[in-house]
Amino acid sequence: MGVHRKTIERRISNLLKEKIVLNPVCRFPKFLVPSNYILVYCLIEVKKSIDKILKAIEVDNHVPLALEIGTGRYNLLLFGTFFTVEEHFEWEEEYDRRFPGCFGAVKKIYLSPNMTYSIDQQKVSLNIIKCKKEEVYGKALMDSVMMQSPQ
Repeated sequence: MGVHRKTIERRISNLLKEKIVLNPVCRFPKFLVPSNYILVYCLIEVKKSIDKILKAIEVDNHVPLALEIGTGRYNLLLFGTFFTVEEHFEWEEEYDRRFPGCFGAVKKIYLSPNMTYSIDQQKVSLNIIKCKKEEVYGKALMDSVMMQSPQ
């Protein structure tokens, strides 16, 4: 970038101090699921047209994660997020209409917002920074610095 790292840090600090920009936040601190949404994970047997189905799922806002698997008769693991169970049923019916005869067995598990795990976003961010520092400077050096600094 042609600018010293300390200069960038100082400029960012000034922007934060003047409230021109705000500290980064995670609007969805729940893993995979926005607040108050239901997490549905499904084991799905796709009998045919898996490539077409995967392309459709790739652009589907309800599906943050889908994986091809090989577990018994199931070959697709899908995580979906829905505001209501009814919304999931409608979504499922839409896929049945779009891809008739392509789906076999489906095993679904519904997790309510109270059952999903909330992530402490600050701890996650700080641990990522710590891991990156260890990559750059070495774990032994970072451990010795942490022992010397006041807690």
